[in-house]
Amino acid sequence: SLMSKISVILLCGGRGTRMAVDKPKQFLEIQGKTIADYSLDVLKKIQGLVEIVVVCDPAYRSFFSNDQDTLPLHFALPGVRRQDSVLNGLRAIESNPDLVCIHDSARPFINQEMVSRTISAAMDYGAATAAMPIKFTIKEHDGHQFVKNTPDRSLYWEIQTPQVIKLELLKKGFEHVIQHHLTVTDDVSIVELLNLPVKLVEGSYNNLKITTPDDLILADCLLKQISSYG
Repeated sequence: SLMSKISVILLCGGRGTRMAVDKPKQFLEIQGKTIADYSLDVLKKIQGLVEIVVVCDPAYRSFFSNDQDTLPLHFALPGVRRQDSVLNGLRAIESNPDLVCIHDSARPFINQEMVSRTISAAMDYGAATAAMPIKFTIKEHDGHQFVKNTPDRSLYWEIQTPQVIKLELLKKGFEHVIQHHLTVTDDVSIVELLNLPVKLVEGSYNNLKITTPDDLILADCLLKQISSYG
């Protein structure tokens, strides 16, 4: 079968407001490499990759040096909401890919296998996301912080990125979202709203999103562990 063509949208638009530092968290360094670069280096190796769109504030474009790469790398502006950033990224796609792989640059611990699994599932089902079963007990409350019930946690997964969606589906989904003035917190929700399947693909419990200074410390420890194994 012909290899699918894939465009990547790398979301680097976060302001890093919870980090209390002078630049957004995805441009902080862990062991000499920016957080954004960890995932970018993995995404660059996708088979069938045709382009990468980096969604970031123009002030930070210089973090993505493109001199040594032959791959088309271009930029889009962040929007107010996550979905606005993704839409800006989608509009900046210049090739005509089969699939769009969307990743949050604040998640540096993806690997080739995880990305490949998610891409394969999206080829088969139209949309897929990395995710993991939640490890903790969830309580639903009544609005006044009294427990209403305890859902069966085996039915709940925590959603990660990458999220991979067929280009046509993503476009159709955005038409629906814009037409009905909807807000979604992740990309595959756009596909769910079309009542179409979204496949959950096992990511990793290490695939954390760095949002606070504590996460940064954790990420540093994780990285030391990973590099001492490999």
